[in-house]
Amino acid sequence: MGLGTVELVLISLLLYLPSHASQVGPIQVYGLITQSVSLAPTEHLAQPVEEVTWHYISNGTRHRLADYRNQQLSIRHSQFSQRLDADNSGTRLWIRELRSEDTGIYIAFITLNGTTHTVDLSFTLTVYEPVPTPDIKMEMEQISPDWCNFTLHCSAPTNPSALSYSWMYRHKGRYQPYPNGTTIRVSLQPESWDGEYLCLVQNPADQKNVSIALQEVCNGNLTTKVRNDNFRKRYLLLIILPLALLLLFLAWYIRAIKKRKKGPPSTASQLDEVQYIEVHTCQSDRGLQTIYCLEQKPASPREARTQTIYTELENIHRTPQE
Repeated sequence: MGLGTVELVLISLLLYLPSHASQVGPIQVYGLITQSVSLAPTEHLAQPVEEVTWHYISNGTRHRLADYRNQQLSIRHSQFSQRLDADNSGTRLWIRELRSEDTGIYIAFITLNGTTHTVDLSFTLTVYEPVPTPDIKMEMEQISPDWCNFTLHCSAPTNPSALSYSWMYRHKGRYQPYPNGTTIRVSLQPESWDGEYLCLVQNPADQKNVSIALQEVCNGNLTTKVRNDNFRKRYLLLIILPLALLLLFLAWYIRAIKKRKKGPPSTASQLDEVQYIEVHTCQSDRGLQTIYCLEQKPASPREARTQTIYTELENIHRTPQE
């Protein structure tokens, strides 16, 4: 009984499938400039390897990178000269002294021994700059014996791409994560002042961290605040008191100068002055004579000595009757 067309097609497919296999997706690899990285399969190969051919894709252009055959690695690309090594029968490739231009896709075509079966492995390599040591800056908002309110800002001296920032609060051996970001605002009560905050700065290939102790932030600033307040009060007192004394002295001095310039009033000037005294008519008992009367006011010593025309008239009118 012969095989039909459908059976022949199925047999051909079954014979073809094992001859070529590849991984589900590329393996993501991260590296740091000037350091080394390895590209290796994540699973063990069932059969011995006969040869491996490595390719490199950068900016859409494919290059033949290296061949591994007979336990020897031959480098085919000048960019990687003296910087490649291989082991595990050529399935693991080492790249030394990484450069930013080494970022790209790497593909290994692995031929298994004694068969036409091949395995394709692909890797996506991204090369990053090392993360610089970060720095924390603190901005105090309010400090009191009951609360410590402040803002922490974490930053790196340089700002390479792909940096992420996160915060952790460490208190008595416990860690509490904070929302990610370069800046956080904190409000703590005194029982939490013996903890510390950590800022973690990282990219996919490296990370650095820096911490700040709250004893320095809260207790130190509270002591400094009290000391500054006392100093400010003393400073203001030392300024205001001498200034007040100086103003009083100037007022007394100016008044004394004015009195000295004015001098005592002269007798001649007093006599030359025309004196006016308010008078009004008053009726005598007989109703026959008009007598001019002065307005009755308490007389000062100066007024007692004042002689006017009206006082003389009054004396003249009164004399005949007396």
